[in-house]
Amino acid sequence: MSGDSRRNRYDHDMSDAASIRLLTPGPTAVPEPVLAELARPVIHHRTAGFRAIFADVSKRLQRLYRTEGPVLTLAGSGTTAFEAAQVSLIGPGRRALTIASGKFGERWQDIYAAHGVEQERLDVPWGSAVTAGEIADALERSPEVDVVTLVVSETSTATMCDLRSIAEVVRKHNVLLIADGITAVGAIPIEMDAWGVDVLVAGSQKALMLPPGLGFVGLGPRALERLERPIALPAYCLDLRRWLESWRKDDVPFTPPISLIRGQQVALEMIETEGLENVWRRSAGLATATRSAFIAMGLDLVSRAPSDSLTGAFYPEGVEDAAFRARLRDAHHIQIAGGQSGRGAKWKGRIMRLSHMGHVDADDTLAALTAIEQELIAAGHDLAPGTAASAARKAGLSA
Repeated sequence: MSGDSRRNRYDHDMSDAASIRLLTPGPTAVPEPVLAELARPVIHHRTAGFRAIFADVSKRLQRLYRTEGPVLTLAGSGTTAFEAAQVSLIGPGRRALTIASGKFGERWQDIYAAHGVEQERLDVPWGSAVTAGEIADALERSPEVDVVTLVVSETSTATMCDLRSIAEVVRKHNVLLIADGITAVGAIPIEMDAWGVDVLVAGSQKALMLPPGLGFVGLGPRALERLERPIALPAYCLDLRRWLESWRKDDVPFTPPISLIRGQQVALEMIETEGLENVWRRSAGLATATRSAFIAMGLDLVSRAPSDSLTGAFYPEGVEDAAFRARLRDAHHIQIAGGQSGRGAKWKGRIMRLSHMGHVDADDTLAALTAIEQELIAAGHDLAPGTAASAARKAGLSA
Protein backbone atom coordinates (compact mmCIF):
# COMPACT_ATOMS: atom_id res chain seq x y z
CA MET A 1 0.00 0.00 0.00
CA SER A 2 1.36 3.44 -0.93
CA GLY A 3 1.96 6.18 1.61
CA ASP A 4 -0.90 8.23 0.13
CA SER A 5 -3.28 5.27 0.35
CA ARG A 6 -2.39 4.63 3.96
CA ARG A 7 -2.80 8.31 4.80
CA ASN A 8 -6.17 8.56 3.02
CA ARG A 9 -7.46 5.46 4.81
CA TYR A 10 -6.23 6.82 8.13
CA ASP A 11 -7.83 10.23 7.52
CA HIS A 12 -11.13 8.57 6.57
CA ASP A 13 -11.14 6.36 9.66
CA MET A 14 -10.31 9.27 11.97
CA SER A 15 -12.96 11.50 10.41
CA ASP A 16 -15.57 8.78 10.81
CA ALA A 17 -14.58 8.15 14.44
CA ALA A 18 -14.74 11.85 15.26
CA SER A 19 -18.39 12.00 14.11
CA ILE A 20 -19.51 9.06 16.25
CA ARG A 21 -21.09 9.45 19.69
CA LEU A 22 -19.32 6.64 21.52
CA LEU A 23 -21.75 5.31 24.13
CA THR A 24 -20.26 1.86 24.66
CA PRO A 25 -19.42 0.90 28.27
CA GLY A 26 -15.72 0.84 27.49
CA PRO A 27 -13.93 2.32 25.82
CA THR A 28 -15.79 5.55 26.40
CA ALA A 29 -15.40 8.94 24.73
CA VAL A 30 -12.19 10.86 25.44
CA PRO A 31 -12.59 14.64 25.95
CA GLU A 32 -10.74 17.08 23.70
CA PRO A 33 -8.41 18.41 26.44
CA VAL A 34 -7.29 14.85 27.18
CA LEU A 35 -6.74 14.12 23.48
CA ALA A 36 -4.66 17.29 23.23
CA GLU A 37 -2.49 16.21 26.16
CA LEU A 38 -2.01 12.77 24.64
CA ALA A 39 -0.71 14.41 21.46
CA ARG A 40 2.08 16.29 23.22
CA PRO A 41 5.71 15.16 22.85
CA VAL A 42 6.75 12.20 24.96
CA ILE A 43 9.01 12.89 27.94
CA HIS A 44 11.47 10.56 29.65
CA HIS A 45 10.05 8.76 32.67
CA ARG A 46 13.21 8.62 34.81
CA THR A 47 13.11 12.35 35.47
CA ALA A 48 11.96 14.70 38.21
CA GLY A 49 9.38 16.13 35.80
CA PHE A 50 7.67 12.78 35.27
CA ARG A 51 7.77 11.94 38.97
CA ALA A 52 6.02 15.24 39.75
CA ILE A 53 3.26 14.39 37.24
CA PHE A 54 2.97 10.86 38.62
CA ALA A 55 2.78 12.11 42.22
CA ASP A 56 -0.03 14.49 41.26
CA VAL A 57 -1.95 11.72 39.46
CA SER A 58 -1.57 9.47 42.51
CA LYS A 59 -2.96 12.14 44.85
CA ARG A 60 -5.91 12.78 42.53
CA LEU A 61 -6.61 9.04 42.32
CA GLN A 62 -6.69 8.87 46.11
CA ARG A 63 -9.31 11.62 46.15
CA LEU A 64 -11.30 9.80 43.45
CA TYR A 65 -11.19 6.56 45.45
CA ARG A 66 -11.91 8.39 48.71
CA THR A 67 -8.89 6.80 50.35
CA GLU A 68 -5.76 7.76 52.23
CA GLY A 69 -4.04 4.58 51.04
CA PRO A 70 -2.02 3.97 47.90
CA VAL A 71 -3.69 3.79 44.51
CA LEU A 72 -1.19 2.07 42.24
CA THR A 73 -1.07 2.84 38.51
CA LEU A 74 -0.17 -0.21 36.40
CA ALA A 75 0.58 -0.46 32.70
CA GLY A 76 -2.22 -2.63 31.32
CA SER A 77 -5.96 -3.03 31.32
CA GLY A 78 -8.31 -3.45 34.24
CA THR A 79 -7.89 -7.19 33.80
CA THR A 80 -4.13 -6.79 34.26
CA ALA A 81 -4.67 -4.83 37.46
CA PHE A 82 -7.20 -7.32 38.82
CA GLU A 83 -4.99 -10.31 38.11
CA ALA A 84 -2.13 -8.51 39.87
CA ALA A 85 -4.32 -8.14 42.94
CA GLN A 86 -5.45 -11.76 42.77
CA VAL A 87 -1.97 -13.25 42.55
CA SER A 88 -0.36 -10.83 44.99
CA LEU A 89 -2.81 -11.12 47.86
CA ILE A 90 -3.94 -14.72 48.27
CA GLY A 91 -2.11 -16.70 50.92
CA PRO A 92 -0.18 -19.92 50.23
CA GLY A 93 -2.45 -22.94 49.93
CA ARG A 94 -5.59 -20.91 50.67
CA ARG A 95 -8.92 -20.89 48.84
CA ALA A 96 -10.74 -17.99 47.20
CA LEU A 97 -14.46 -17.24 47.28
CA THR A 98 -15.11 -16.08 43.71
CA ILE A 99 -18.47 -14.50 42.93
CA ALA A 100 -19.78 -14.43 39.38
CA SER A 101 -22.96 -12.68 38.30
CA GLY A 102 -21.79 -12.07 34.74
CA LYS A 103 -18.94 -12.32 32.25
CA PHE A 104 -16.36 -10.46 34.33
CA GLY A 105 -16.96 -12.28 37.58
CA GLU A 106 -16.43 -15.46 35.56
CA ARG A 107 -13.14 -14.01 34.30
CA TRP A 108 -11.81 -13.66 37.84
CA GLN A 109 -12.77 -17.28 38.45
CA ASP A 110 -10.87 -18.27 35.30
CA ILE A 111 -7.75 -16.41 36.40
CA TYR A 112 -7.58 -18.22 39.72
CA ALA A 113 -8.25 -21.50 37.89
CA ALA A 114 -5.31 -20.75 35.59
CA HIS A 115 -3.10 -20.29 38.65
CA GLY A 116 -4.33 -23.51 40.25
CA VAL A 117 -6.05 -21.78 43.17
CA GLU A 118 -8.87 -23.75 44.76
CA GLN A 119 -12.16 -21.87 44.77
CA GLU A 120 -15.49 -21.74 46.46
CA ARG A 121 -17.57 -20.48 43.54
CA LEU A 122 -20.72 -18.50 44.16
CA ASP A 123 -22.60 -18.14 40.87
CA VAL A 124 -25.50 -15.69 40.79
CA PRO A 125 -28.10 -15.58 37.99
CA TRP A 126 -27.22 -12.97 35.38
CA GLY A 127 -29.16 -9.77 36.02
CA SER A 128 -29.25 -10.37 39.79
CA ALA A 129 -26.87 -8.97 42.42
CA VAL A 130 -25.18 -11.07 45.06
CA THR A 131 -26.23 -10.17 48.60
CA ALA A 132 -24.17 -9.76 51.76
CA GLY A 133 -26.17 -12.61 53.28
CA GLU A 134 -25.25 -15.01 50.48
CA ILE A 135 -21.58 -14.13 50.92
CA ALA A 136 -21.79 -14.57 54.69
CA ASP A 137 -23.30 -18.03 54.21
CA ALA A 138 -20.56 -18.99 51.74
CA LEU A 139 -17.84 -17.84 54.13
CA GLU A 140 -19.39 -19.84 56.95
CA ARG A 141 -19.26 -22.95 54.75
CA SER A 142 -15.61 -22.36 53.77
CA PRO A 143 -13.51 -21.13 56.71
CA GLU A 144 -10.30 -21.73 54.73
CA VAL A 145 -11.16 -18.93 52.27
CA ASP A 146 -8.51 -16.21 52.19
CA VAL A 147 -9.89 -13.69 49.68
CA VAL A 148 -13.21 -12.79 48.09
CA THR A 149 -13.39 -11.55 44.49
CA LEU A 150 -16.41 -9.50 43.51
CA VAL A 151 -17.63 -7.25 40.68
CA VAL A 152 -19.25 -4.05 41.95
CA SER A 153 -20.86 -3.02 38.66
CA GLU A 154 -21.07 -6.02 36.33
CA THR A 155 -20.71 -4.53 32.86
CA SER A 156 -22.09 -7.56 31.03
CA THR A 157 -25.39 -7.43 32.94
CA ALA A 158 -25.62 -3.72 33.90
CA THR A 159 -26.03 -4.84 37.51
CA MET A 160 -24.70 -3.35 40.75
CA CYS A 161 -24.29 -4.96 44.16
CA ASP A 162 -24.27 -3.37 47.63
CA LEU A 163 -20.51 -3.02 48.13
CA ARG A 164 -20.83 -1.32 51.50
CA SER A 165 -22.75 -4.13 53.21
CA ILE A 166 -20.63 -6.80 51.53
CA ALA A 167 -17.38 -5.19 52.71
CA GLU A 168 -18.73 -5.20 56.26
CA VAL A 169 -19.54 -8.92 56.12
CA VAL A 170 -16.16 -9.82 54.64
CA ARG A 171 -14.29 -7.88 57.34
CA LYS A 172 -16.20 -9.71 60.06
CA HIS A 173 -14.86 -12.99 58.69
CA ASN A 174 -11.29 -11.64 58.59
CA VAL A 175 -11.08 -12.24 54.84
CA LEU A 176 -9.69 -9.87 52.20
CA LEU A 177 -12.10 -8.32 49.67
CA ILE A 178 -10.83 -7.67 46.12
CA ALA A 179 -13.49 -5.57 44.37
CA ASP A 180 -13.72 -4.95 40.64
CA GLY A 181 -14.72 -1.30 40.37
CA ILE A 182 -13.80 -1.00 36.71
CA THR A 183 -17.23 0.36 35.70
CA ALA A 184 -17.93 1.83 39.13
CA VAL A 185 -15.06 4.08 40.19
CA GLY A 186 -15.76 7.61 38.97
CA ALA A 187 -19.35 6.83 37.97
CA ILE A 188 -21.19 5.67 41.10
CA PRO A 189 -20.62 6.46 44.79
CA ILE A 190 -17.83 4.44 46.40
CA GLU A 191 -16.16 5.38 49.68
CA MET A 192 -13.18 3.05 49.89
CA ASP A 193 -11.95 3.97 53.35
CA ALA A 194 -15.31 4.69 54.98
CA TRP A 195 -16.72 1.37 53.76
CA GLY A 196 -13.61 -0.65 54.60
CA VAL A 197 -12.93 -1.92 51.07
CA ASP A 198 -9.58 -3.74 51.08
CA VAL A 199 -8.74 -3.65 47.37
CA LEU A 200 -10.48 -1.65 44.65
CA VAL A 201 -9.53 -2.03 40.98
CA ALA A 202 -10.35 0.35 38.13
CA GLY A 203 -9.40 0.93 34.50
CA SER A 204 -8.65 4.06 32.51
CA GLN A 205 -11.10 3.45 29.63
CA LYS A 206 -14.38 3.73 31.54
CA ALA A 207 -15.42 6.63 33.79
CA LEU A 208 -11.85 7.96 33.88
CA MET A 209 -12.17 9.25 30.29
CA LEU A 210 -8.93 7.87 28.86
CA PRO A 211 -8.06 5.31 26.18
CA PRO A 212 -7.40 1.77 27.41
CA GLY A 213 -3.97 1.09 28.86
CA LEU A 214 -3.89 1.92 32.57
CA GLY A 215 -5.13 -0.19 35.46
CA PHE A 216 -5.47 1.08 39.04
CA VAL A 217 -5.31 -0.81 42.33
CA GLY A 218 -6.37 0.90 45.56
CA LEU A 219 -5.00 -0.75 48.69
CA GLY A 220 -6.50 -0.53 52.17
CA PRO A 221 -4.66 -1.18 55.46
CA ARG A 222 -5.40 -4.91 55.56
CA ALA A 223 -4.21 -5.36 51.97
CA LEU A 224 -1.00 -3.47 52.77
CA GLU A 225 -0.43 -5.76 55.72
CA ARG A 226 -0.95 -8.80 53.50
CA LEU A 227 1.64 -7.48 51.02
CA GLU A 228 4.29 -7.62 53.73
CA ARG A 229 4.21 -11.40 53.35
CA PRO A 230 6.07 -13.23 50.53
CA ILE A 231 4.03 -13.74 47.39
CA ALA A 232 2.39 -17.17 47.15
CA LEU A 233 1.91 -17.42 43.36
CA PRO A 234 4.45 -16.99 40.55
CA ALA A 235 4.52 -13.36 39.41
CA TYR A 236 7.06 -10.73 38.43
CA CYS A 237 5.52 -7.77 36.61
CA LEU A 238 2.19 -8.43 38.35
CA ASP A 239 3.67 -8.53 41.85
CA LEU A 240 2.07 -5.52 43.57
CA ARG A 241 4.98 -5.37 46.00
CA ARG A 242 7.18 -4.00 43.21
CA TRP A 243 4.60 -1.39 42.24
CA LEU A 244 4.04 -0.35 45.84
CA GLU A 245 7.75 0.08 46.52
CA SER A 246 8.09 2.39 43.50
CA TRP A 247 4.80 4.22 44.25
CA ARG A 248 6.21 5.26 47.61
CA LYS A 249 8.97 7.07 45.66
CA ASP A 250 6.50 8.65 43.19
CA ASP A 251 7.79 6.26 40.55
CA VAL A 252 7.04 3.05 38.65
CA PRO A 253 9.09 -0.16 38.49
CA PHE A 254 8.88 -0.59 34.72
CA THR A 255 8.56 1.69 31.69
CA PRO A 256 5.07 3.25 31.92
CA PRO A 257 2.64 4.52 29.25
CA ILE A 258 3.90 8.09 29.79
CA SER A 259 1.37 9.83 27.56
CA LEU A 260 -1.55 7.99 29.15
CA ILE A 261 -0.44 9.04 32.62
CA ARG A 262 -0.26 12.65 31.46
CA GLY A 263 -3.69 12.32 29.88
CA GLN A 264 -5.02 10.82 33.09
CA GLN A 265 -3.82 13.88 34.98
CA VAL A 266 -5.94 16.10 32.73
CA ALA A 267 -8.99 13.80 32.97
CA LEU A 268 -8.79 13.74 36.76
CA GLU A 269 -8.53 17.54 36.80
CA MET A 270 -11.75 17.65 34.75
CA ILE A 271 -13.53 15.34 37.21
CA GLU A 272 -12.44 17.50 40.14
CA THR A 273 -13.52 20.66 38.36
CA GLU A 274 -17.02 19.24 37.83
CA GLY A 275 -17.03 17.79 41.34
CA LEU A 276 -17.07 14.05 41.99
CA GLU A 277 -20.53 14.12 43.59
CA ASN A 278 -21.83 16.03 40.56
CA VAL A 279 -20.35 13.35 38.29
CA TRP A 280 -22.15 10.69 40.31
CA ARG A 281 -25.42 12.63 40.04
CA ARG A 282 -24.96 13.08 36.29
CA SER A 283 -24.46 9.34 35.76
CA ALA A 284 -27.46 8.54 37.96
CA GLY A 285 -29.65 11.01 36.08
CA LEU A 286 -28.70 9.61 32.68
CA ALA A 287 -29.30 6.07 33.94
CA THR A 288 -32.72 6.89 35.40
CA ALA A 289 -33.82 8.60 32.21
CA THR A 290 -32.56 5.76 30.03
CA ARG A 291 -34.31 3.09 32.08
CA SER A 292 -37.54 5.10 31.92
CA ALA A 293 -37.25 5.50 28.16
CA PHE A 294 -36.51 1.80 27.60
CA ILE A 295 -39.53 0.78 29.68
CA ALA A 296 -41.73 3.30 27.86
CA MET A 297 -40.60 1.75 24.56
CA GLY A 298 -41.69 -1.65 25.81
CA LEU A 299 -38.19 -3.03 26.33
CA ASP A 300 -37.36 -5.36 29.19
CA LEU A 301 -34.38 -4.29 31.30
CA VAL A 302 -31.70 -6.95 31.74
CA SER A 303 -31.04 -6.17 35.41
CA ARG A 304 -33.10 -6.54 38.56
CA ALA A 305 -30.52 -4.41 40.42
CA PRO A 306 -29.51 -1.82 37.82
CA SER A 307 -26.17 -0.04 37.83
CA ASP A 308 -26.02 3.68 37.09
CA SER A 309 -22.89 3.14 35.00
CA LEU A 310 -24.80 1.64 32.08
CA THR A 311 -28.21 0.33 31.11
CA GLY A 312 -29.05 -2.86 29.25
CA ALA A 313 -32.27 -4.04 27.62
CA PHE A 314 -33.39 -7.08 25.66
CA TYR A 315 -34.26 -6.62 22.01
CA PRO A 316 -37.87 -7.20 20.97
CA GLU A 317 -38.54 -10.39 19.05
CA GLY A 318 -37.30 -10.16 15.47
CA VAL A 319 -34.67 -7.43 15.92
CA GLU A 320 -31.22 -8.57 14.79
CA ASP A 321 -28.47 -7.17 17.02
CA ALA A 322 -25.58 -6.63 14.59
CA ALA A 323 -27.75 -5.03 11.91
CA PHE A 324 -29.53 -2.85 14.48
CA ARG A 325 -26.32 -1.47 15.96
CA ALA A 326 -24.82 -1.00 12.49
CA ARG A 327 -27.81 1.16 11.56
CA LEU A 328 -27.38 3.21 14.73
CA ARG A 329 -23.73 3.77 13.83
CA ASP A 330 -24.08 4.41 10.09
CA ALA A 331 -27.37 6.32 9.97
CA HIS A 332 -27.33 8.09 13.33
CA HIS A 333 -23.61 8.17 14.28
CA ILE A 334 -24.38 6.45 17.58
CA GLN A 335 -22.29 3.51 18.79
CA ILE A 336 -23.64 1.31 21.58
CA ALA A 337 -22.67 -2.18 22.74
CA GLY A 338 -24.34 -5.52 22.28
CA GLY A 339 -24.43 -8.42 24.71
CA GLN A 340 -21.89 -10.96 25.90
CA SER A 341 -22.12 -14.66 26.63
CA GLY A 342 -20.58 -16.70 29.40
CA ARG A 343 -21.22 -19.76 31.52
CA GLY A 344 -24.17 -18.17 33.29
CA ALA A 345 -26.10 -16.91 30.26
CA LYS A 346 -25.93 -16.44 26.50
CA TRP A 347 -26.77 -12.80 25.90
CA LYS A 348 -24.67 -12.15 22.81
CA GLY A 349 -27.07 -10.96 20.11
CA ARG A 350 -29.94 -10.58 22.59
CA ILE A 351 -29.33 -7.28 24.37
CA MET A 352 -28.14 -3.72 23.84
CA ARG A 353 -26.09 -1.73 26.38
CA LEU A 354 -25.76 2.04 26.70
CA SER A 355 -23.08 3.76 28.81
CA HIS A 356 -23.57 6.62 31.28
CA MET A 357 -19.90 6.87 32.29
CA GLY A 358 -17.32 9.55 31.71
CA HIS A 359 -17.58 12.11 28.91
CA VAL A 360 -21.31 11.73 28.18
CA ASP A 361 -24.18 14.12 28.77
CA ALA A 362 -27.93 14.55 28.34
CA ASP A 363 -27.62 15.52 24.66
CA ASP A 364 -25.68 12.32 23.89
CA THR A 365 -28.17 10.19 25.79
CA LEU A 366 -31.24 11.78 24.22
CA ALA A 367 -29.73 11.41 20.75
CA ALA A 368 -29.08 7.73 21.41
CA LEU A 369 -32.56 7.07 22.79
CA THR A 370 -34.19 8.85 19.83
CA ALA A 371 -32.11 6.86 17.35
CA ILE A 372 -32.92 3.59 19.11
CA GLU A 373 -36.62 4.45 18.98
CA GLN A 374 -36.46 5.27 15.26
CA GLU A 375 -34.70 2.02 14.42
CA LEU A 376 -37.12 -0.02 16.51
CA ILE A 377 -40.01 1.56 14.59
CA ALA A 378 -38.20 0.79 11.32
CA ALA A 379 -37.82 -2.83 12.46
CA GLY A 380 -41.59 -3.09 12.95
CA HIS A 381 -41.84 -2.44 16.69
CA ASP A 382 -45.22 -0.85 17.49
CA LEU A 383 -44.13 2.45 19.01
CA ALA A 384 -45.34 6.05 18.82
CA PRO A 385 -42.62 8.51 17.73
CA GLY A 386 -41.38 10.66 20.60
CA THR A 387 -42.07 8.04 23.27
CA ALA A 388 -38.44 7.73 24.35
CA ALA A 389 -37.73 11.45 24.58
CA SER A 390 -40.96 12.11 26.46
CA ALA A 391 -40.24 9.40 29.04
CA ALA A 392 -36.63 10.52 29.47
CA ARG A 393 -37.66 14.14 30.03
CA LYS A 394 -40.35 13.13 32.54
CA ALA A 395 -37.61 11.25 34.40
CA GLY A 396 -35.60 14.46 34.65
CA LEU A 397 -33.39 14.46 31.55
CA SER A 398 -32.78 18.00 30.38
CA ALA A 399 -31.09 18.47 27.01
